[in-house]
Amino acid sequence: MDSDSKVKNVARNTMMGVFNNLVLVALNLISRRLFLRFIGIEYLSIGQIINNILGILAFSELGVTNSVLYMLYRPVAEGDKEKIARIVGSYKKINRAIGCVLFALGLVCLPFLSKFINTSISINTVRLVYLMNLLYSASSYFCSYRQVLINANQKSYIISRVSLMVNFMSIVVQCAVIYITHNYLLYLAVTIVMGLVQNIIIYRIAGNMFPFLKEYHRYRLEKQESRQLAENVKSLFSVKICGIVINNTDNILVSMVNTLMVGYCANYTIISTRIRGIITIFHNSIMYSMGIASVEKGSEEKYILFKKFLLINTFLAGFTSFLMGVLWDDFIILWLGPDYLIPKIVFYSILLNYYWVIVTAGIWIFRDTNGLFVYVKRMLLVNAILNLVISVILGRLMGVAGVYYATIIADVLSNFWFDAKLVYEKLFQKRAFWKYNTYILLNAIGVLFLVTGMKRLVSMLDVSIAMWLVKAAISAIVYIVLFILLYGRTDTFKNIVQTIIMPRMRKMRKKS
Repeated sequence: MDSDSKVKNVARNTMMGVFNNLVLVALNLISRRLFLRFIGIEYLSIGQIINNILGILAFSELGVTNSVLYMLYRPVAEGDKEKIARIVGSYKKINRAIGCVLFALGLVCLPFLSKFINTSISINTVRLVYLMNLLYSASSYFCSYRQVLINANQKSYIISRVSLMVNFMSIVVQCAVIYITHNYLLYLAVTIVMGLVQNIIIYRIAGNMFPFLKEYHRYRLEKQESRQLAENVKSLFSVKICGIVINNTDNILVSMVNTLMVGYCANYTIISTRIRGIITIFHNSIMYSMGIASVEKGSEEKYILFKKFLLINTFLAGFTSFLMGVLWDDFIILWLGPDYLIPKIVFYSILLNYYWVIVTAGIWIFRDTNGLFVYVKRMLLVNAILNLVISVILGRLMGVAGVYYATIIADVLSNFWFDAKLVYEKLFQKRAFWKYNTYILLNAIGVLFLVTGMKRLVSMLDVSIAMWLVKAAISAIVYIVLFILLYGRTDTFKNIVQTIIMPRMRKMRKKS
């Protein structure tokens, strides 16, 4: 695959993903408002917690997907259909076994739900909701395995198109069900059915795109390939465990402090999750490109690419965090009303978590796509243990906000510096990893100060749709100007302008 094709695929995947998420944001806002009005925040909190519990149970996946994706990069780049078929065929069998294990573990946890969920809703209803979600999660493993090949070929825009179509239909039907019946179980049933429909459609599309996959039964992984997959899974097990602890335990711990606060925070994260989804599409596109580049480029070329990605990612993380920090509360008031605002300390903990996940993504993307995950097993387990211990301590001292702050503190004490040292020394052959750490920390502090100052300035303006748009425009201009003043003279910024922005602008002029 030539460089032009890679750039086109990154652009296409990103644009389609952005459009998809923007449409879904608008639809989800309508759906959530109806949900809170006719069903209530208690069911919202329960749904969030159950999803997190099932996310923890998905540790049985053991990092298999990432291991398979890593193994696919070279045969995809070389067009080796037989090897691709061997890998995907084996992945199918593993995935179906995972689905069965997940369902069995889910049933074992069923009697203990009351330990994590404090609610006035009957425990029998909670268990029914849990079982419905469990069946969906387990069944998804039986037909989703072909998606990995679409992603490895940098064709994720196809998945985005299907997702947009199915989710649009799903949200429309959900809104009708909420408005007419006020029944959460029917609402959930629509969600599950449409999710299954999406998986089946993508399964069919992948089968048509890669017809040689139908011959998977003829091939089995060679002994060397099986050993490679087993070694990668073993290494990624720690990555998976750490990811589960970081991404799925926060809401459960928050629920043990205040179950309803999970629902209030979810009204904020419905926005940040969609924005993060848009940025993640860009991250994934870069990840798949880096996967191919990992077998083609040298350490210096990768370092130059990393610096470009880091600066673009810093802008995206800072820009979106700054705008959300300034506009979030006003948006909640206009959308749901002042009763759904959360305390400032919790607000800043959620905002900082969002920023941290985005801005540090680059280092682990370059780590994983170049196979360096084999070195991080112990440190990731340290991260997971620290996260749980600090969450419990700060949760008692600070309440809900302490649980969210603990995630960042645990990462700073472990993977934050270790990943930088690993990538810089092993991949880039450089020792100045501390410059990366300093850069990230200073930017995080800077964004928080900017948000605090800007919120005070715009608080003098009224809360209305017109004023919200004015605040958004002012905030966007302020951040862009400050970013250019700070980084505009760097070689990396100039290189991005010359190699990425200017060529795109010239093409747009020619087309117009």
